[in-house]
Amino acid sequence: MYGSLETVVQRAKALIFDFDGTLVDSNPIKLYAFEKCFSDFVEKQSEIMDYCLAHHHVSRFDKFRHVFETILHRPYTPEWERKMLRRYAEETTEQVIGAPEIPGAVSFVKRWKKKKEVVLLSTTPDEILKHILARREMEHLFSVIRGAPVHKASWMDGFMRGRGLEKREVVFFGDSDEDAESAKTAGVIFVKVEGDQTFRS
Repeated sequence: MYGSLETVVQRAKALIFDFDGTLVDSNPIKLYAFEKCFSDFVEKQSEIMDYCLAHHHVSRFDKFRHVFETILHRPYTPEWERKMLRRYAEETTEQVIGAPEIPGAVSFVKRWKKKKEVVLLSTTPDEILKHILARREMEHLFSVIRGAPVHKASWMDGFMRGRGLEKREVVFFGDSDEDAESAKTAGVIFVKVEGDQTFRS
């Protein structure tokens, strides 16, 4: 970090937020959903869950394909894709709508949206993300909402060029090593959301 959170945000012109694990405590919900989806593959479930745990912010599309092709060594057919995506949505969408927020996250966003451009960038599928935000009455908090399919680093680079922003004027809030790597690749400032104190500092 470049000084206190307050100082970093004051200097920025745009704040970009990940969703799961950053604004909403939903990572356990999604991890459990993957466990349910692969409950028929008991002999490989430990390896599957290790992969899912280490790749929270890889999109569900890419996760399922990787597991089938690399861990299960099975063809990931359109039929399997439809089945897995349907089961995963059944196990996550309503649960994420009802999940608790990361303490202080929403009030933090509300505070700064009057002074900065505030953006949501997530690997949750775009349509589902917007549905969740609408149900949680959060969609009005963001000037831009972007879900999957998306490559976060590339998207941030395009966003900065489109807005005429310098890299030091953008702060990305995320909760994972993958988010940190995306911020590093894009060259923006990264704030890691950890525990319940990040937005209360």
